[in-house]
Amino acid sequence: MRILISSLTIVIIFSIVSFSQFGSQDSGGPLTPEWAAYDVKYYDINLNINPVNQMINGWVGVIAEAANDMKEFVLDLDDRYKINKILWDTPDAYQELSFKHENGKIKIDFPTEVIKGISFSIKIYYGGKPRVAERAPWDDGFIWEKTENGEDWIGVTCQGGGADTWWPCKDHPSDEPDSVSLNFTVPENLICVSNGKLNYVIENKEGTWTYNWFVSTPINNYGISVHIAPYDTIQYLYTSISGEEIPVTIWVLPQNMEKARVYCTEFLDHLKFYEELLGPYPFRNDKYGVVETPYLGMEHQTIIAYGLGYKNDKYGFDWLHHHELGHEWWGNMVTAKDWSDFWIHEAVCGYMQTLYMEEILDDDKASAFMMNWKNWKNEQPIAPRKEMTSNEAYTNDMYSKGSYVLHTLRYYLGDETFRKVLRRWAYPKIEMEKIKDGGQCRFATTDDFLQIAEEVSGKKLDWFWEVYFRHASLPILNSKIKDGVYYLNWETENHIPFSLPVEIKIGNIISKVEMIDGKGSINVPHGVEPVIDPRKWITMDEVKK
Repeated sequence: MRILISSLTIVIIFSIVSFSQFGSQDSGGPLTPEWAAYDVKYYDINLNINPVNQMINGWVGVIAEAANDMKEFVLDLDDRYKINKILWDTPDAYQELSFKHENGKIKIDFPTEVIKGISFSIKIYYGGKPRVAERAPWDDGFIWEKTENGEDWIGVTCQGGGADTWWPCKDHPSDEPDSVSLNFTVPENLICVSNGKLNYVIENKEGTWTYNWFVSTPINNYGISVHIAPYDTIQYLYTSISGEEIPVTIWVLPQNMEKARVYCTEFLDHLKFYEELLGPYPFRNDKYGVVETPYLGMEHQTIIAYGLGYKNDKYGFDWLHHHELGHEWWGNMVTAKDWSDFWIHEAVCGYMQTLYMEEILDDDKASAFMMNWKNWKNEQPIAPRKEMTSNEAYTNDMYSKGSYVLHTLRYYLGDETFRKVLRRWAYPKIEMEKIKDGGQCRFATTDDFLQIAEEVSGKKLDWFWEVYFRHASLPILNSKIKDGVYYLNWETENHIPFSLPVEIKIGNIISKVEMIDGKGSINVPHGVEPVIDPRKWITMDEVKK
């Protein structure tokens, strides 16, 4: 999702994330045998969106491959929808299937067993009144708003609750389709914007238009979205570091066009920053898009939802666009396979803002910006060793503590090595930077990051990962002065070995004390009070004297 940069707004947004629990919805969790039985290859979403009665209806096609022999096919869909029929595409004709829809699950019976390795295709016809996201994007569902001119302005968010809040799918982050077709029918006075590339628009007889968008690469379910309003567009051709020209389109409400036209060139600066740091924009085959929304924002792949109002913060940059754009690498290209690794999306993307700040601000302001991340509670590990639902995974620490841990990792590895780690984590092999057909997308875990960081740095880092990612408590630094020597030792939960060096400022000199087996020392002149971690690099609990 996103992270805010002033200390006041950080507290506000984290409180909402902690307590809203994404309404009554949830996503992911342990991969059940029913989920594990198949792999989704393709979704074909076809919906009529009616703002008058705030209803949706249509059908969703699913092409999947059986991972095991299966007689039952289980999908997820909010119970508030009525399923009219389900068809199985057999070699001879479509065959209607029996099913049950209860407790958010669609259980579909196949008349014959589908053998492992066989692909199958079904269509689910359904409709109803979607849940309304009262506090989008922290609540999940549709947003039915009006523009200043009284025209409809519609959006949807489902990061926490899952895409099954509005279309039938396998609601687990470990399964992404290879591609998606998106067909939305909307009133003729409105423009419909979605993921991927616009293939065509059909004028219908009943005063509606049908827009077909196509996503040519894998996409996470919550990254699929639709935006409907009387939009106008600002268009650019951005030259990627790959040498290719990427179409960049900003969909803007007409009343904001003048302001947006002046403002949105900053978005291209953000794009350049990410490409230079992490490698080419991943979805060059489709587009980069930003759409003005009636809610704050979300990282929908190739069509970032943006609702900040075209303004910079006190640091002089648009934190919302910068953060959501970062998710095109961390979240949309590099995707957590389970919600327990979701810090990969939020913390890594959040720390990109710190690196950007250091490029445009003086040191004092950059340091002040970094201090906004010090907002952790240590209630659970950043990356617990268990499968989790979205509600279980979302904590303050996933954002703030995760970002600060990356700051500490950078301190330990050095700036140059740390940046190489990020580049390799985005694109593990330089050859991958040329791929744009979907092969650049992949699932990632916390242990994958450890392996890449060790390979790039040449250092063993399991101790760092164990303390910072796998345990909730932070290391405590014990210190004492005796006979002119300042003695230090790390204290960790379960006595986990921890050897992070410590910077000490004595007078005007900063020295780095190596902590062999968690212990170190430095001579201190009489009457001089040493300052521990003067540049605030280290994520730690407290210093005990």
